[in-house]
Amino acid sequence: MSDRSEDVAHGSRGSGTQARRRPQRLRRVLSGLIAVVCLFMIASAGDATAKSWGYDLAAELMSPYCPGRTLASCPSPQAAELVQWMVMQEAAGSTQEEVIAVLIERFGEEILGSPPAKGITLWAYIFPIMGFVVGGGFAVVALRRIVAGGAAPSAEAAPAEAPRTESTIEPNDDELARLIDADLEARA
Repeated sequence: MSDRSEDVAHGSRGSGTQARRRPQRLRRVLSGLIAVVCLFMIASAGDATAKSWGYDLAAELMSPYCPGRTLASCPSPQAAELVQWMVMQEAAGSTQEEVIAVLIERFGEEILGSPPAKGITLWAYIFPIMGFVVGGGFAVVALRRIVAGGAAPSAEAAPAEAPRTESTIEPNDDELARLIDADLEARA
């Protein structure tokens, strides 16, 4: 008797069913492992990009070699060398603040994309906000007056009609045609 017939004879399920279940379990375990590995890779890649600031800083700082451009967008070789220097400083363990301090010392505060919010340059941040608030206040007051004025017209607001004099009376078409004909005959 074969193994299968013995299993069937003893009332057990056959080895064929167990053989079919093993690949399913193996697929599930492998799928779970692959998912865990992928999640771990994604998490570690996110940490690596969060720590990397060298190239990001190059996109924020202005280039001393190309006026009006950032270091990242400047095509000059000196700007590329400066970006590489920043990346090397990052790899050496320097902090972003230390690198910025060295660059400010070397090139001045013009290298910063925006002025620091201290001293006289603080006004660069205050004036736009004040202008927005004051302008918004004027707009609100003007709109309230317009809405209030249109909702309840008063008798004083309506101008009185001026009496009609001869100079304000407009001639009709027949009179106008007669005046033009008379003027043309006088010229001819």
